[in-house]
Amino acid sequence: MQATHPTTQVETGITDIIRALLLVQGSIAVVSTIETLFAGLGLGLFAIPIVALTAGAALLTLSLARRIGRRSRRARKTIIWIEGFVLTFAAIDLILALALAHRGLELVPILTRIVLPIALIRMLRLRQVRAEFGLGPTRRQARKAARS
Repeated sequence: MQATHPTTQVETGITDIIRALLLVQGSIAVVSTIETLFAGLGLGLFAIPIVALTAGAALLTLSLARRIGRRSRRARKTIIWIEGFVLTFAAIDLILALALAHRGLELVPILTRIVLPIALIRMLRLRQVRAEFGLGPTRRQARKAARS
C-alpha cells in the first residue's frame, strides 16, 4: 500500500512574490539586529537605541509582509513610503562611499538597498496589484489605457 501525501496549493500571484521579497528584506533586518546586538555589547548603553531601531525595522517589515498577504491598502502604502526611505538612505550611503572611499557600494548592498526597493515599489504600483487591493488605475495608467 502506498501512502499519499496531501499537496498544498502554492499561490504564485504577484502579491505573493511581493510578500516573499518583503520576507527576505525582513530576514535581512533580523540578521542585522542580531549583528547590532553583538556589536553593541562592547558599547554598553550607547548601543540600545541602535538595537531598538534595527529591531523595530525588522518587526515592521515582517508585519507588513504579513499584512500585504491580507491585501491591506494601508500596508501597501506604508511599504511604498518605507522603500522610498530605504532608497534615500542608500543614495546617501552611495554618495558618501564615492566621495570618501572613491568607490561604489558592493554588490549585496546594491541589490538589497537599491534594486530590491525599486522592484517592490514598481510591483506595488502595477495595475494588476492595485486591482487586487481594490484600487483603480493611476491617472497615468488610465491615460495610457485611453490612448490604446
